[in-house]
Amino acid sequence: MKSYIKLVAVVLLACLMAACAENTRSGKDRSIGGTSEILVVTQNVDQWNGRIGDSIRHFFLDYQYGLPQPESRNELSHVNVSAFSDLFKKQKNIIEVEINPSLEKAKAETAEDLWAAPQRYVKISAPDVDSWVELFDSQKEVYQQWFDKVERARILNVFRPTKDDNIANAIAKRFGFTLIVPQGFFIAKDEPDFMWLRKEQERSSACIVIFQTPYKDTVQFSTPSLVAMRDMMMQQYIPGPLEGSYMATETEFVPPMVTNVKDYPAGYTMEMRGMWRVENDFMGGPFVSYTFADSRTGNLVTVEGYYYEPNQKKRNQLLQLEAIAYSLRFVEE
Repeated sequence: MKSYIKLVAVVLLACLMAACAENTRSGKDRSIGGTSEILVVTQNVDQWNGRIGDSIRHFFLDYQYGLPQPESRNELSHVNVSAFSDLFKKQKNIIEVEINPSLEKAKAETAEDLWAAPQRYVKISAPDVDSWVELFDSQKEVYQQWFDKVERARILNVFRPTKDDNIANAIAKRFGFTLIVPQGFFIAKDEPDFMWLRKEQERSSACIVIFQTPYKDTVQFSTPSLVAMRDMMMQQYIPGPLEGSYMATETEFVPPMVTNVKDYPAGYTMEMRGMWRVENDFMGGPFVSYTFADSRTGNLVTVEGYYYEPNQKKRNQLLQLEAIAYSLRFVEE
């Protein structure tokens, strides 16, 4: 009951904030919810406390890779369908559970911006618990990608009105594409093949790095090659605070994880997620980068976000940098 009351309070607050804002361009109400929050709607509390809820929690509350402190990838809230009112239908990410013995087999339905925007609604129906869990397990990575897309869209909706056009124009002139970079960042370094954007606060530092090298072979997308290229560029252009110190990639304790992402706007792209460190010093933090071949220029291009804030959680801040990287749009010839 306490968690339910807390959820209602959060939703009410978010609705009040949303009511003060204009509707989104789609004409839908602006969606609500905390960062990376997913609302799970079940038919009864036994589904939430049982195997279905366990499967949902096991996947969506798994730790985000590459963070110095353990942080789950998502936050989960729960209501029964009897309480799934118009208020809750404005949540940005929703999974609804249905067990219906009359069904022949499990099925999943989805909709974008059904009751609000941005929003992703997923309903998984099955004749029994076993087939529900089996279908969920087979498609859960896709659900995560959908929910991540909504989260990035929400962040960019906040950043877009404060976009720094001077920085966007500088990126376009140098690399032939634009990014939605909000005000507060500044260009710390602008070289022919390298640009470093920084946002400095008293105890934190958020940075976007863009660099390019000639594209020669697909082996450049391998993990060793991506790490070597990153280390070469960072050592050359991003010095540490002490003499002889420089940024490097942590490869021993948190090896970089490289995956092919299907939805990055530049086409075939490798995501590298991990930790950075400063050689000959004690600084470090998380980073995420996206590397693709630009057929227009013949270059291999990397867009990276990294964050520094000692002894603080960093998932949400890194997600904001990830959203900026995903805002990439090529400049028309």
